[in-house]
Amino acid sequence: MRNALIVGISGSIGQALLENLLNNRHYKKVVILTRRESRRFKNIHIQSVLVDFSRIEDTKFAFEEVDDVFCLLGKEFINTTGLKDADQFEFDVPLEIAKLANEAGVKNFFLLNNTKASTHSINPMFKLRGQLQQEIEKLPFTKLYVFKVNGISSSVRIDNSTYNFKKTFGGVLNKVGLGFYDKIFTTPANILAERMVFAAVNDDSSRREFLPKDI
Repeated sequence: MRNALIVGISGSIGQALLENLLNNRHYKKVVILTRRESRRFKNIHIQSVLVDFSRIEDTKFAFEEVDDVFCLLGKEFINTTGLKDADQFEFDVPLEIAKLANEAGVKNFFLLNNTKASTHSINPMFKLRGQLQQEIEKLPFTKLYVFKVNGISSSVRIDNSTYNFKKTFGGVLNKVGLGFYDKIFTTPANILAERMVFAAVNDDSSRREFLPKDI
C-alpha cells in the first residue's frame, strides 16, 4: 500500500486528485498540506497538516513514509485570490517542497507545469517555471513525472462527446504537424488526476513528461 502527499489542494485538480487517490485501492493514506482546516478533509485516510509556507521546513515530518508527492502549486493551478504572497508559488515554494521530499527519501515526485514553461521563454512567468523544472530535475528522485498543460478545465464525464471530439480533433492536428492540441486545449481536472495516479501505480517509466495529448 502507498502513501501520497498533495500540496496545492485548493484548485480543481487538487480536489480531483484527492478523490482519485482516496478511491484507489493502492493508497492507504493521503497527506495534505493546507493553510486551513476543512470539513472536506475529515476522513480516516486523510492526514491534514497545517502549513505556513514561509516556514515550510516545519512540515518535514509530513513527508516521512510518503511514496508519491504531487506538487500542484502555481498561480494558474491553485486559488490565490486575495493572497499577497501568491508569487512564491511559482518557484520558491515548489522547489522547497521538492527539496524536503528528496531529503525525506520520497521516491516519486509529480510536478504540474505549463506547456509553455521553458528556460528560453521571453515570458517571465514561463521562464521561471522552466527554471523550476530544471532545478527539480537535478534532485535524485527515483522518478520525476512532469505533467504539462495549457490550463485545467472542469471535470467531465469520460464519455463526454464534446471532450472526446476535441481530443480526437486535436490528435489529428498534432499528427499532421500543427501540434494544436498541445498548444491550445485545456485538460479536465478529473482526466489529469486519473492519468497522474495511473502513472504512479503502474510504474509508468516509459514516459516522464506528459503533454496534453498524452493525458
